[in-house]
Amino acid sequence: MDTIVPKGKLIPIGGNEAHGPEDNASGGQMQQVDFFKNGILQEVLLEMKGPETKILVIPAASDVPKEMAKVYIDAFKSLGCKEVEIMYVEKPEDTDRKENLKKLEQADGIMFTGGDQSILIEKFADSDFCRRMVDRYWNEGFVIAGTSAGAAAMARLAIKDGKSGESLIKGMVETEKGLALVPEVIIDTHFMQRSRLPRLTEALLRNPGLVGLGLCADTGVVITEGNRLKPIGSGVVTILETDAIQVTNYHLVKELEPVYLDGLRVRMLAAGARYLIRERKFIPLGSTEEKTHKPTV
Repeated sequence: MDTIVPKGKLIPIGGNEAHGPEDNASGGQMQQVDFFKNGILQEVLLEMKGPETKILVIPAASDVPKEMAKVYIDAFKSLGCKEVEIMYVEKPEDTDRKENLKKLEQADGIMFTGGDQSILIEKFADSDFCRRMVDRYWNEGFVIAGTSAGAAAMARLAIKDGKSGESLIKGMVETEKGLALVPEVIIDTHFMQRSRLPRLTEALLRNPGLVGLGLCADTGVVITEGNRLKPIGSGVVTILETDAIQVTNYHLVKELEPVYLDGLRVRMLAAGARYLIRERKFIPLGSTEEKTHKPTV
């Protein structure tokens, strides 16, 4: 019997822009990344309906929503997309306004911008808007894209707070309930640029059974069938699996003490390769499985 899978697509993207002190402290390379010019938004449109896409941009995670909206309007219009709608949400009770639900019904896809994922989750979790969005994702070819905070919020669990750093230290990460669009993963963004391998690893140790997706700037994945990952953009996607860890002192040491472990599996997904979340399977370019794969309906 075939498994029922969503007909739509999810596109989490690792982010790019500097918006605050943490960004500025992360180094000059981030300031050079501009995914508006490098083509990743073009790929987002191609996964929807191309230039004919009716896209709904939601800057609800940003503390400068109007400025953020203008950036995306200009970017999408420069790619030939004429129908770009903006949805502003100042507080949670604004989310389910009739005009916002109408915008959702008229759109071919959504783009959640960056900012603070906790704010985004607070505004959209348990809303009628979110339920209708999920219904369209499951039953239509609806596309939900998000960058930075908009990507992190897609998972069942999102990293609410967690310091970046070179060492794996217990107690440096706090998670919260996400929008659960892709329940089997935890997503972290600006991954290599901000040295976030340790914090994503701890998030997985605190929540066994999940897969970690570390998205670099100007890099994302297209998730089809709720399971199949295809990388897009200029960088690589880091995939972390903790299923094979047999030795670790994580549950023995006190808070703020260093952690050891053996068996962490790290995969690097780049253009041409694919990955299956539930099967924990890497599919390289040119494999027989990649050529013969047919989506389950």
